[in-house]
Amino acid sequence: MAYRWILLISISLGLLGCSPANERQLSNYQSRLERVAGIEPGRAQPLVIDALPSARELLHPLPDLRLDLLDAWASRQCGLDALIAERNSSLGRVQSHSLRLNYELRLLRQLEYCLQQDSISSPLQQQLADILHSKQNSIELSFFNMLHAEQTLRQQLHGKSQLLPIAGQEALFETQAALQQLNQLQSAIASQDWQAAAAIDIESALGVLHRFDTLAVLQYSQRYLSGWLTSLNQALLALEPATFCPQQRPSEQLSILTTVFLKFFAEELQPYFNQHQRHMQALWPELQQLYQQSPLLPVLEQRYAGSAAHLQQEILVHIGWWQHLNTECPAGLTQRN
Repeated sequence: MAYRWILLISISLGLLGCSPANERQLSNYQSRLERVAGIEPGRAQPLVIDALPSARELLHPLPDLRLDLLDAWASRQCGLDALIAERNSSLGRVQSHSLRLNYELRLLRQLEYCLQQDSISSPLQQQLADILHSKQNSIELSFFNMLHAEQTLRQQLHGKSQLLPIAGQEALFETQAALQQLNQLQSAIASQDWQAAAAIDIESALGVLHRFDTLAVLQYSQRYLSGWLTSLNQALLALEPATFCPQQRPSEQLSILTTVFLKFFAEELQPYFNQHQRHMQALWPELQQLYQQSPLLPVLEQRYAGSAAHLQQEILVHIGWWQHLNTECPAGLTQRN
């Protein structure tokens, strides 16, 4: 005779009627368990993680080439004059890493264009070719300087002490699209398609990441929930389920305990855990690809993939205790097909 576990709701589902879950709901479920099961109050501690290397450790110096010595034709007729003026301006000297990257890409695009002009002299052609070659060799350094030191990205990777809200799909979709845009930029740079790379709006992508803070909140939320479940599981695993049903007979305590699980965990909290997995499935591959060649990757794997795996393991441990209870007692956590 087949049985279907009510409590074994698939982690991959959770698309049906997600209820908001926050610290109040976590506290509500925990406090009810503590009162009914008689366990000691626990205090959640987020998973401990390694610190991010400082931006200064990861920055690469970029070659500072003098473009102001190019002749008048290059400046006026080839379109380099505006770029030269931009870089030499007061704002150009203090560009953010993202703006500097965009400048370098536009410069590469313009240098390629200049070298295609028939009217360019041989000496100037050689000068421009040398500059182009040098800039091509350093453009990846400029890209990684942005990844490692741009303030918006650093804030996301540091994390934010806030639980992931359930606020529709906009934040998830917009964040995923922004990461995809940055990955497209990396791909265009790798293929030396300066036209495509220069056309990508880096500031827009970074603005989306800053506005929603999804990456920052996701990693902290997973680490917090992992620590919270670890503490709760340790208390539950110290209990023997059979004590809630002497001689395998139903009891009021068992009935209340079962209600607490079904109402406050299965119906409210588990859809929230499912949301974390959906976010990871959408965002982690993009983030992993973006930092694939970066020394930050091991730290990010710990903060995102590692905390997600730990959270899923603690969920299984938690559900396992309720399975044990249902085996030992007539808890009513199964129903016939």
